[in-house]
Amino acid sequence: MKIMAGLAAASLGVTGVAVKLDTYVGKHPHQVVGDKTFLTDPQVKAAIEKAVPVADIRNFIAERDMTTVPIRRIDSRVLAAGWDPKSGGDVNWAVLMSHDGSKTAVCYSEGVEPEVRGADWYVDGKKAFTLYAKCPSRGEDLGGLGTFPIGPIPS
Repeated sequence: MKIMAGLAAASLGVTGVAVKLDTYVGKHPHQVVGDKTFLTDPQVKAAIEKAVPVADIRNFIAERDMTTVPIRRIDSRVLAAGWDPKSGGDVNWAVLMSHDGSKTAVCYSEGVEPEVRGADWYVDGKKAFTLYAKCPSRGEDLGGLGTFPIGPIPS
């Protein structure tokens, strides 16, 4: 009986995450909504920590002195993105989450040099793959990713 109650609470939590993520759509990642921002929301922060094992990358994303774009809802995903204006946009990041908050992927790039250095994507505490393009900041940038991170890692 206790297990069933736990499962019901967990499924309610996922629905609550979807509603909560919708409140950030159209806002910038550091814009306060209620009493927190997208990036300081405990569930979002925990999802980013689970996805990225490197504290320096997580700290870079949390940095408030970033240029950001409004958070977008794309299909059943939410996309937040930003870049360091001092780098001319070369140093950039993106957080791509399933709308229900159950899957999160984080992109981080210090600049792209084809076949040398690219944008690293992190999922479940490890680097999953590298693309030789900047981290996405618009829906059009997600074309080659399919339904990732809901679907499979792009090949």
